[in-house]
Amino acid sequence: IGESESEYEANLAGAVCAVQLKKGLAGISKEDMSRVVIAYEPVWAIGTGKVATPEVAQSVHLKCRDILADMYDQETADATRILYGGSVTPESVDELMAQPDIDGALVGGASLDSEKFGRIINFKA
Repeated sequence: IGESESEYEANLAGAVCAVQLKKGLAGISKEDMSRVVIAYEPVWAIGTGKVATPEVAQSVHLKCRDILADMYDQETADATRILYGGSVTPESVDELMAQPDIDGALVGGASLDSEKFGRIINFKA
């Protein structure tokens, strides 16, 4: 899930992602949720080198958990893995991974550089 740059600038990230998440999970049972991984990747951050601030990423991830709790229950919401993608770098990974609702990183271009990727997978939260 993820918003465009104009949606982000209009402070609509949470609302846009909420609609996308609800539509994406329509018809998915509580039992199937153990096999679901959600990725929040702002469209404006894909391949641009721009990254959401840890606070923005955390707020969207928390919104996702709240939606999951409403759709299923709190236990399911807490157990569902929610990843952040969108230009994850060695410089941004520590602060992102320190957020309580970010469970992992969806790494793109940085995974092609072994030094950068090594630093990312060995983050310090």
